[in-house]
Amino acid sequence: MNIFSRLQHIGVDEAYTEYVNSKIKLSNVVALFNLLLVAIPFSFISFIHVPNLAFIPLLGIVAVALTWVLNYSKAIYLARIISAISPLFLTALFTIYLVDEGENIPLVLALFMLVFSLVPFLVFDIREKSYLIFSASFNFLVFVTIESSLAFFTEGFDDSFITEGFLYSINFTVSILLAFLIVFMMAYINYRAELKSQQLIEDNEKQTKELHDSENELKQNLEEVRKSQEEEKNRAWVTEGLGRINNLTRQHDDPEVLSKEVISEIVKYSGANQGALYLVEKEEEDSEPYLEMKSAFAFGRRKKIKDKVKVGEGLIGQCYLEKDMIFLTEVPDDFVRIKSGLGDAPPKNIVIMPMMTNEKIEGILEIASFEILEDYKVDYLKKLGESLATSFSLNKINANTKRLLELSQEQEEQMRSQAEELHQNMEELQATQEEMERKNKETEEQNQQLQQQEEELRQNMEELSAQSDEMEKQMHEMEKMQAEMQAREQILNESTIVSEADLFGTITYVNQKLIDTAKYSREEMIGKPHSIFRHPDMPSEVFKLLWDTIQSGNVFRGIVKNKAKDGSVYWVDAVISPVLDAEGKPKKYVGVRYVIEQEEIAQKLFDEQLKKLGLK
Repeated sequence: MNIFSRLQHIGVDEAYTEYVNSKIKLSNVVALFNLLLVAIPFSFISFIHVPNLAFIPLLGIVAVALTWVLNYSKAIYLARIISAISPLFLTALFTIYLVDEGENIPLVLALFMLVFSLVPFLVFDIREKSYLIFSASFNFLVFVTIESSLAFFTEGFDDSFITEGFLYSINFTVSILLAFLIVFMMAYINYRAELKSQQLIEDNEKQTKELHDSENELKQNLEEVRKSQEEEKNRAWVTEGLGRINNLTRQHDDPEVLSKEVISEIVKYSGANQGALYLVEKEEEDSEPYLEMKSAFAFGRRKKIKDKVKVGEGLIGQCYLEKDMIFLTEVPDDFVRIKSGLGDAPPKNIVIMPMMTNEKIEGILEIASFEILEDYKVDYLKKLGESLATSFSLNKINANTKRLLELSQEQEEQMRSQAEELHQNMEELQATQEEMERKNKETEEQNQQLQQQEEELRQNMEELSAQSDEMEKQMHEMEKMQAEMQAREQILNESTIVSEADLFGTITYVNQKLIDTAKYSREEMIGKPHSIFRHPDMPSEVFKLLWDTIQSGNVFRGIVKNKAKDGSVYWVDAVISPVLDAEGKPKKYVGVRYVIEQEEIAQKLFDEQLKKLGLK
């Protein structure tokens, strides 16, 4: 950085605005021009021609130095005032000492004073009107009072050195040059201001465009967040619905009762208007299967409705053949009508869903609604299809096993009775041995009867053996179903946290997903209260609401912030359901939790939950 640049940057500070720094630089430049073009040259001229007045241009040098010192000391406005008024004041003072009363002011000095009177308009602008008015007014007073001030100083100096000759020409040229320089600098400052204004306009337009783009991006992000929240809400809704159905399947073993409870729950929870549930039945083992309506909810009589439907007959039978969902949005007026106390009307949407597991259909689920079901509700029905198929299949196997056991017990009782009868016959045979010779005919008849009984016994044993083979086959099927249930449990362990607790909240069961997420071992959690997962940020009112809800036999659902063993935080969407006994009272509690991976979404859902509970 050269000397000129260093002088120009005296007092410049990054803490100041660009406008203030530009004014500081300008005052430094004006001071430098005053020094180089006026103060120093006039000091030499004064020493040569009027040594008694040399102190005045030396004061100009002091004023320049003072300007830089004040700028360096952060007294920037005082420095600019000195820079604006000192040139005219010192020139006027030099003129008053040099010119006697009655003499004309030398043209060169008049030109210098006229030029210096413009300096305030160079170092200040209209935004600093108080400083500008003060400096300009001071210069104006000095300029108009020169004539009247000549009477007070009558030194009688010779002013010919500045009114004629070489110095006159040089000073005249310098004064004109200063005038042009000041006008040029004012024009240049105005030009820079226009450029700055244009740049500000362009920057403003650019910022406006960036703000508009940012607003669009923010709207897009908000829309993505809204969609994500909606998807999260729908997944939680599906999870809760599946939990309710699973709870029903654990409570009821009878397919008839289970069908009624399930169809009622599905129609109410999905917001539909009516529904029916068909199960696959067979008259005999080798006969053709058919679909029998086991339960219906708010079911109006459909045209030619049948409680038993053959395979391939109607939409129900067709769904069985195709093994795929049927989704109708254009329903014939005479197909089915939804009735209420205010009248009846055809539905807008019919969903027929196969209940299938391992490519085997166990039944058909039919749902009708005034409104077209949303995608997440259809997804809920799809997931229910497989879950219900497994449940009804297990119910059938359990029922068949129970029936076979009862039949086996009956046959065992018959065999025991026949064995006792045979024993009695043998005793009678021994008692009548002495009479056998006399009663050969009677003995032969008895032997024939005995042979016949033995043949019946052999047949019964063969039937019992066949039944045992059938029971073994049924046991293999049960083992296969158990393997499938274990596979589903493994899938559940990968995606969902599951735990069970007794009536006091003590943990009695945990799945692998909870072990991986909470970072406790199974032994560390079993027998411990759920409070080991509690995070300090969770209000106690939320847990009080949770216990009040599940102890009353209802399902609790909420966003919970938990703490793992290592202190890390994980968020879950928790659904906690009581398992009720025959009297409808809780006997234990089952918790299903879905881990929320995105902390911002979890925090927002948690804050909304607190607002609903009046805790925030």
